[in-house]
Amino acid sequence: MTQRLINYLTIVLFFIPFTLLVVDNQVLFPFITTKALIFRFLTTLSLFLIVWIYLLNPKSFPYKNYLILAFVIFFLSNIVSNILSVNPFRSFWGNAERMEGLWSLFFYLIYFFSLFTLFSFAPSARKIIFYSFLIVSCLISLIQINQGLFEKTARPYSTLGNATYIGFLNILTIILILFFIFDTKKIFEKFVYILLIFLNVISLLISQTRGSILAYLAAVLAFLFFYSMFSQIEKKKKILILLSGVVFLILFFFFLRTDFALKIPGISRLSETLKNPVSVFPRLFAWKIFLEGFKDRPIFGWGQETMPIVFFKYFNPEIFKYEQAIFDRPHNKFIEVLSSLGVVGFLSWFLIFVAFFYYLLKKNFNIYQKASLFSFIIAYFVQNFSLFDMQASYLILFFALSFVAPKTEINEDKERFIRPYLILTGGICSIFILIHFQHYHVVKSIITFLREENPQVSAKGFDKISKIAGPFLTEEANMVMTYLSNNIRNIKDFQTLNTFFEIIKFAYYKEPWDYRLANNYINTKTILADIKKSSNLDFNEDLKDVELVYQRLLKEYYRFPEVYTGYAYFLINFGRREDAYEILKKGEEISKNYPFYFLIEANIFKLINENDKAYEKVKHFLASKATISQDYQFKLILDILLSKKDVENSKMIIKEWLTVNNSSSTKENINEILKNYNMLDVLKLDKN
Repeated sequence: MTQRLINYLTIVLFFIPFTLLVVDNQVLFPFITTKALIFRFLTTLSLFLIVWIYLLNPKSFPYKNYLILAFVIFFLSNIVSNILSVNPFRSFWGNAERMEGLWSLFFYLIYFFSLFTLFSFAPSARKIIFYSFLIVSCLISLIQINQGLFEKTARPYSTLGNATYIGFLNILTIILILFFIFDTKKIFEKFVYILLIFLNVISLLISQTRGSILAYLAAVLAFLFFYSMFSQIEKKKKILILLSGVVFLILFFFFLRTDFALKIPGISRLSETLKNPVSVFPRLFAWKIFLEGFKDRPIFGWGQETMPIVFFKYFNPEIFKYEQAIFDRPHNKFIEVLSSLGVVGFLSWFLIFVAFFYYLLKKNFNIYQKASLFSFIIAYFVQNFSLFDMQASYLILFFALSFVAPKTEINEDKERFIRPYLILTGGICSIFILIHFQHYHVVKSIITFLREENPQVSAKGFDKISKIAGPFLTEEANMVMTYLSNNIRNIKDFQTLNTFFEIIKFAYYKEPWDYRLANNYINTKTILADIKKSSNLDFNEDLKDVELVYQRLLKEYYRFPEVYTGYAYFLINFGRREDAYEILKKGEEISKNYPFYFLIEANIFKLINENDKAYEKVKHFLASKATISQDYQFKLILDILLSKKDVENSKMIIKEWLTVNNSSSTKENINEILKNYNMLDVLKLDKN
């Protein structure tokens, strides 16, 4: 019976990597959600099978295995961190955009334990599961190469939705292929493996993932280091190997500074970054923000999936000088674990790799295979120094970690009565499967009603789904706001509008920490207040409610400039200019190193015809010497300068803009603006 169950387990685990090929345009986040739900479904099946296997073979359970214990400790530390989380509900369930949280971690750990069990009872099954990863990585790479070379996509994303994720998968796959190259003596098999390495290298370069290329270099050095440290070769040869690695690294560094490096896909981005590191500044600022959050909760952290709260709470406005990006992850796995799980979680996470290394040294792999697995972990660390885990990296990581599973013989206890335990396990797994299907129904229905043309039908559908949305209620509410924004003119009755509002209100009161959700709540409240105002109805309660939300945001996220400008614009819209000016002034205090705040102020003043104040803010912006990157910013500045007949600054800003946008269409647009202000003769541009 055990052998039959092992065969079933092999089949289930073989199909799990194929979830990475799934792209479902009928759900929220088509590259993520359905992948995760199918993975959880298959893992639930594997859970039932491994429980059955160990019920039949109770003496084979790895009670004293340090790697299993490390995973248990890590999971327990996650439970504690999530109980103490600032948002335990979100920490447990995660969200549709990332599909993580404690609930997701549970299934990833079941996946690892299923692989560990399979390879304990059937070590040869490693190759079968490896083939599924090979097939999947090959298909993903081929799709991506087609997108890059033939469809001319700038950074193709294949079925993963992000080019960086593909680079991550490529580098880990390449190293695993090396492991199996050193495991076989068949020439043809080695030849096929080398071809697949070549395919993954091409895919890696087309992905232009800088972190993966650096991870590849680190893997080479790690391989050489491990080999020189643990092989039986002479000491002189060990030193020579280490020196060759150092020389290789130095030569590659100087190669990156050559013009030829700029012509190689992937390498070019690394070379450009070396010459002009501005593109990495946003991540450096993000790291600093999340580390500041870690300092406030260092022991157990903030809890999983609370990183957006940390980002807004400890926001540094200077980051927006380089990129208008909102980070829901630090883009650094080490900082992410520290911030979300604290020191306890970080140490328990690192303990997993210590245990793996311990068993790696004891395992009867040859030195090249051991060096490959060591370099695999180093490459994983280096890539995650500038990224975070996702389903693709988790699957292949846990696959590699399970390689050190000890050999276990089938030893069935045929007299043991296991039926009650199987029924219990089957019942629990059935509940899990129902939850998976419910989650799929929710995320699919949200998109269905988002595409509905009739607002009344959509409102009723969204309202029905909100009752069972569970962890996806926040995403649903945000989609409701999207629908409302696109269809507000088609809504003829107040009841339909109020239904949309009640869904957003319900979600907001359940999760007031979500900044985007708070903004959507404010927007719907403002719409209702506007309608009441135009209908001569009392809207003061709506205004008070919005003010309470803004005051909460100012208290929680006082470093985030958008809160101040949003609040000020709201106050202006309802006739409270003096209060708005005070709010804007407070925002200036925290935005001293963020010149674009003054441009936002200028735009607000321009909209309410406070031209002198708008001009004052534009001059403040120009004095900062900040570089304009957006067309709307240039037009705003030029409009305000021309309205005040400031010829000198107008000439300067036009000259600077044309240095980066020197096209005939740009000049025509500028001339049109000059014509509107009767400044065409003074500042007329040559079309050529």
